Amino acid sequence: MLKRPVIIDTDPGVDDTIAIMLANAHPELDIKAITPVTGNVPYKYTSENALRLVKYLEMDCPVTNGAVNPLFIKCEDAGSVHGKGGLGGYELPPSDKTFEGYAWDIIKEEAIKADGELEIITLGPLTNIAITLLRYPEIKPLIKRIVCMGGSQYDGNVTPKAEFNFWVDPDAVDIVFRSGVPIVMCGLDSTEHAYLTIDELKALQGRDTKVKELFDHIMSFMIGRREAATEDDKLQTIYDAITIAYVLDPSIGKTEKHSVLVETKGINKGWTIIDRRNRAGNPLNVEVLTWADRDKFKAMLEEMLEYYKN
Repeated sequence: MLKRPVIIDTDPGVDDTIAIMLANAHPELDIKAITPVTGNVPYKYTSENALRLVKYLEMDCPVTNGAVNPLFIKCEDAGSVHGKGGLGGYELPPSDKTFEGYAWDIIKEEAIKADGELEIITLGPLTNIAITLLRYPEIKPLIKRIVCMGGSQYDGNVTPKAEFNFWVDPDAVDIVFRSGVPIVMCGLDSTEHAYLTIDELKALQGRDTKVKELFDHIMSFMIGRREAATEDDKLQTIYDAITIAYVLDPSIGKTEKHSVLVETKGINKGWTIIDRRNRAGNPLNVEVLTWADRDKFKAMLEEMLEYYKN
């Protein structure tokens, strides 16, 4: 099997955890490193969660040091969404692994080794990637593409226009989107097409797998949030896992190529401005995911649980 070299840049996070489980269940992905970044919860949690998760899943890849803060603005997180420690209050067993190097250096090394085949999957703010491209601009032609969970075609979840990951560090998004590296944006509202109902979340629980305790806890955490939500917010989207699903099988979604910029300041910071008619005449720099297949995504989760079966 010809494996695809990938780096997963992440801020675990309950949905990041499911995403990493999904990626690890597919041997065609050669995961070269996990590069944590601050985001869903402060860096002390995201980095430790990444380190412990790699041990828990018996993954054979390094976990690096990463960016503790956004490039230029104050760090803000979504602890209220992800619960205590980022995993809904679940505490993974301690790991004997240690952090190896820094995200930007490892990305550079792996890009050179992969000679144009490296894919970077980002599940959190783009701070590590922006630092990489600023420090080592010469590797831009060696990155096959960057697939981001972030942004939105239309509406946001932090402000009326801004999605959380891009809102946390819009300056990093601006650097990455202007870099010339091929980009796929798996945004908030496009991934929401592949939602799960409360009953579907419950149906995934209770399987006899190696990840049962952690997986079932995360499902229970998501179910609790959805059951407590208003009637128009009962559906759960596992955004980061859908992004991984797209990497694994592009037929799970549809994309359109557009010119996309991001607002970096003011009340609209983090807003991804999609120039659908290209009135400004800018380069078409981003493949924008416009839709994701709910049934295919559910099937992928079922296959993932089969992979981890005892």
